[in-house]
Amino acid sequence: MGYILTGRAMDIFTSEQGLCYILGYLARPGRIKYIEAQVPYGKEQKFMNAYPGADYDNMKITSDKQSFQFRIILNYNGQCPQELEEALTSGGGAFYKNCISRGKFIERIINEYGFEFFNAPNPSVIRNIVQRRHPDYLIDFDEGYNIPLSGRC
Repeated sequence: MGYILTGRAMDIFTSEQGLCYILGYLARPGRIKYIEAQVPYGKEQKFMNAYPGADYDNMKITSDKQSFQFRIILNYNGQCPQELEEALTSGGGAFYKNCISRGKFIERIINEYGFEFFNAPNPSVIRNIVQRRHPDYLIDFDEGYNIPLSGRC
């Protein structure tokens, strides 16, 4: 795994406890529709070097975007943590406010917490990482994880 985004990419800032809550919220099966990686034309090798074997969408040569675009598209965003709610935008289809386009945050959860581009989160893998890295906040992970899949922000 690697880090390829520039300092201009946006992040979500939260406490360690808040991060664990958010990770639990996002790890819940069915919450995330997919985590998208769009790769600019000509930068495919850089992405493949950083994320060997990961799926990605190619941007067309005519695209005016020159940077990598990472997005989380949600199926459900009801009762979402405040830090996520502030980051939600429209995107990924007909749903209102179901897209998180904070590339630095997404890059971090891919690299450090077991989330994967275009694959459903594996809650047990993510929970084990949280337990190992943040044992004092495992209860917060579980609390976020147990938020039901319903509603919209």
